[in-house]
Amino acid sequence: MSAKTSTKTRRPTTTEETELLSLLSGVLIGLKKRPSGADPKDDELREAFEKSELGERHVGPLISLVLSGPASVSELAERIGLAPATTSLLVGELSRAGFVQRQEDEADRRRTIVSIDESIEDVVRPALEETLAPLGRGLDRMSAAQKAHFMDGLRILNEEMGRTGAKGSC
Repeated sequence: MSAKTSTKTRRPTTTEETELLSLLSGVLIGLKKRPSGADPKDDELREAFEKSELGERHVGPLISLVLSGPASVSELAERIGLAPATTSLLVGELSRAGFVQRQEDEADRRRTIVSIDESIEDVVRPALEETLAPLGRGLDRMSAAQKAHFMDGLRILNEEMGRTGAKGSC
């Protein structure tokens, strides 16, 4: 059997693209790193996730609910960049595990409002705040113009990644 050779011409990777990948990798590793002097509640949360057979895909909705408060499933889906059906599935799994609560919207009974369970918020919020502290410090070091350009650039990259299928299901 002969090896197939690609006839496609590949665009060379630029120095900026290589550096961007390296920098983004460092940021993502930093976000996933367990904070130093980790709280025993971190172990409690990890054990609750394992016991409930929840995974990393469930973290996004929890973080959004902690940081931005209750939302309908469609609002939550928009916040975390997933399809409403996928978000609904995650919310159902989180609800069965006792991590979130679902209630009818008093103003529109067709809508369901999702909120984080208070006992879970007490465990998640401190770890989240410690994880996000370096992001806040980094943004604080930027001038208003630098911050605006940085955020614009990230929005553009996010749009482009969405076009290649990075946004969607879990």
